[in-house]
Amino acid sequence: MVINYVNLGMKTRDKTMNRISVGYIRISRITERSNSISTQKNLIKEYCDRNEIKLDKILIDEGISGSGEKVKDRYGYQTIIKMINEGRVDNLIVISISRWGRNLGEIYRSVELMEKMGTKFHSVKENIDTSSIYGKFTLNLLSSLYEMELGLIKERTRDSLRVKKMNNKVYTKFVYGFDRVDGTDDLIKNEKENKMIRKMLRLKDSGSSYGEIVNYLNRNKYRNKSGNKFSRGNVYGILKRRNNENYSYVG
Repeated sequence: MVINYVNLGMKTRDKTMNRISVGYIRISRITERSNSISTQKNLIKEYCDRNEIKLDKILIDEGISGSGEKVKDRYGYQTIIKMINEGRVDNLIVISISRWGRNLGEIYRSVELMEKMGTKFHSVKENIDTSSIYGKFTLNLLSSLYEMELGLIKERTRDSLRVKKMNNKVYTKFVYGFDRVDGTDDLIKNEKENKMIRKMLRLKDSGSSYGEIVNYLNRNKYRNKSGNKFSRGNVYGILKRRNNENYSYVG
């Protein structure tokens, strides 16, 4: 990981002085740095000249992927996020959205932070300026795409869990009523825990509340799958699935 700072004649400023305009450059491979960095610098400077933005500083991350899992390694990126949080950045200029990041969620959250802190985000190639009507539309579109991505992830997760439950496979760290077969994702019934599940069901059917069932279990020193006292959430999760013939209860 390499980070470069390019100071464009800016005197040192403290947080109480005027906010600054910052350019950000990222390249994935060091071998491409000469052409890529110089090209991105020139395009950012030309954009600022056209739009009468005084560019104060350029931060450069070299040899780092823009994927979400690598964001903590991007010191230039993290420096800018810190500056935005401190209210020190008026404009952030990048050559393209992909240079700022490749993870939709990360991009959306960072741009949302900029909106909150009054930082204008500019992307040269996409001609995005979040202070304009088109820029605000792009923000709304980005938000919608992010929500859709989250929805799709949740849907795929639910489908995967449902299939695992149907096939008696491990679908969570602790499955009350079952034990995991060593070295596999297969589950076998734990008779002792299943006996306790049936006891809970009988208590509920006789009119006991969740709280009363929890008190009964803990008073008699019964423990959940992780070895802790039962909570209302544990009992609720078990009884919610009372009609599952395999007693696949999370505890």
